[in-house]
Amino acid sequence: MEKDRRGVSGKLFLAEGLILLLGAGGMWFFGTLKQMEPDRLLGAVVMTVLGLAVTGFGFRREYLRGELDYDNGGHFLRFWLCMGVGLAVSFACGFLPVAGWPFLVVFVMLALFANMQIGILSASILLMMAVLLSGSGVEGFALYLISGAFAVTLFRRLESDFGFAIPLFLSCLCLLVCETACLVLPANARPEFELFVIPVVNMIVSAILLTGLLKLFSSAVVYRYRERYLDINDTENPMLTSLREMDRQAYRLSIHTAYFCERIGAKLGLDVDALKCAGYYHKMGEDLPGLMEEKKFPPAARKILEEYLSRREKVTRKETAVLICSDLVVASVSYLLEKQPGGKVDFGRAIDAIFSKLWEDKAFCCCNLTFSEFYAMQRIFKEEELYYDFLR
Repeated sequence: MEKDRRGVSGKLFLAEGLILLLGAGGMWFFGTLKQMEPDRLLGAVVMTVLGLAVTGFGFRREYLRGELDYDNGGHFLRFWLCMGVGLAVSFACGFLPVAGWPFLVVFVMLALFANMQIGILSASILLMMAVLLSGSGVEGFALYLISGAFAVTLFRRLESDFGFAIPLFLSCLCLLVCETACLVLPANARPEFELFVIPVVNMIVSAILLTGLLKLFSSAVVYRYRERYLDINDTENPMLTSLREMDRQAYRLSIHTAYFCERIGAKLGLDVDALKCAGYYHKMGEDLPGLMEEKKFPPAARKILEEYLSRREKVTRKETAVLICSDLVVASVSYLLEKQPGGKVDFGRAIDAIFSKLWEDKAFCCCNLTFSEFYAMQRIFKEEELYYDFLR
């Protein structure tokens, strides 16, 4: 493990160093090409080095804390590849009209392949480099920072049911409004049609590029494991039929746990497919680690199940918390129904007792599960009294 960590750290530093070198060298070369004054050029190079160094530090920090979105933690080099593309865009923008910079796409691209904070930080540094190289005023920086940050916020999470038509429209509209406010209006108190040509073209090009980026990202990342989940989340999958033959009670509890995992996961905006998979397979016991390796479980589902199996440490994932609660509620309700066959069971009281115990034990004190999400889970379980008849 230590050897793997050293190998990853070496790759990170190598990627950071390469981007920093390309950024500083590119700024010096293109600045000289534009005949920038020596003192201004030196200042631009220094700011480039500092900005890229801060980006590298921030990305490494998020990576080590496991706070990158999607599966970016397992494919961190693609962020640095995107940074290379961003550098090329930044240097090219130094020779283009400010109204035609495609920085909306750069902001969203870097945020998707890292997370919201790093995306805005890194894109802002690249935007600063373009402003320094072009010699444009603060208006150019402001308009792309506002429109880019707004777009990143709209595309914060691309889930399986995410529709990006409206966010795309709003992002491009924001870009056009910002360009009008920062570039068109100051140029002429009574805007003429010709002044809108470049902003409108930029908006159209940005929309096309952004659509391509989102479709590529969705197919390569968001829907990457769709077919795998369709297979392993099928109740007729050989792994689940084997569990049904060996331990029918465990199979029955797993089916009901998966139901609640899916329902609560959708309500809380979590990874529903991964949660449902964890609900189906958490009863596999000692064979589960080898099974996940052999059958190539998607990383998100594996992380939930691995944390569930090693609960001697505090839970840190919301999905694992949902799995634990679903497992406890299903097991407790099943026990009460077996204990009182045909009798009336106070499900609400039993659920309140489970959640009170979890609260007293501080089971999720290290988890980023909020109070409202905790009580939302409790409420959902109490609303499902009719479903508990299936557990009889």
